[in-house]
Amino acid sequence: VSFEHADLSLKIDPATRSIEGKAILSLKAKSALSKVVLELDKNLPIDGVKVNGQVLAESAIRNPEGRLSLQLPTAIKAGDIAEVEIRYHGVPRIAERAPWDGGFVWTKTPSGEPWIASAVQGEGCDLFWPCIDHPMGKPNSMSLHFSVPAPLVVAGNGVSMGMEEKDGWRTYHWQARMPSTYGISINVGPYALMEGQYKSRFG
Repeated sequence: VSFEHADLSLKIDPATRSIEGKAILSLKAKSALSKVVLELDKNLPIDGVKVNGQVLAESAIRNPEGRLSLQLPTAIKAGDIAEVEIRYHGVPRIAERAPWDGGFVWTKTPSGEPWIASAVQGEGCDLFWPCIDHPMGKPNSMSLHFSVPAPLVVAGNGVSMGMEEKDGWRTYHWQARMPSTYGISINVGPYALMEGQYKSRFG
C-alpha cells in the first residue's frame, strides 16, 4: 500500500497516565487488498475499527503481539483508498530509562506541573498509535490533534495550526509532511512561547 495520510487525535491524561486515541489512516492499494496489517502495542485495547465507514466485526480484528490484522469486509481494488479508522485507549508503556528504552515519560517540573514525553526511536511508533512501523512506512502527510489539561502546552511535529480550548482541555493542532513514523513525538509541559521577527534574504 501507499500511505497517503494519517490523522491522529490523542487525549493525554496526566492524572491517570493514560491515553485515548483515534487514528484515521488513508491507504492506497497498489494491488487488490483483502486485509490490512499494521502495528499497535498490545497494551492498548482497541475500541472499534471502521474501514471506509463500515464497522468491522470483532472477529475481523486480531492483534497478536502487537501485529494488528484487519480483515476487510469488502476487498479494496488496486488504486482505491482504504480509509481505516481505529479507536483505542489504555496505559502506554513507561520508559524506565528513556531514551534507551521506549515508552512514555511521566514526570513533573520543579514547580510540580506535568512534564510528559515519548521515547519511541528504538521500539517504534506503535507504542502510542497504530502505524506502519517501518522506515518506508512514512505517510505523505500527517495531521496531529493532541489534547491535554489546560494550561499545558503540546509541542508537536511540523507546523502549528493553532489551539482550541474547551471544558478545561486544550487541543493543539500540528501538520507535518512526510514524517518518519518513529519521529512523531509527544512533548507536553508548561512551555512558554518565545518569538521574534527577522528579515530573511528572501524578504
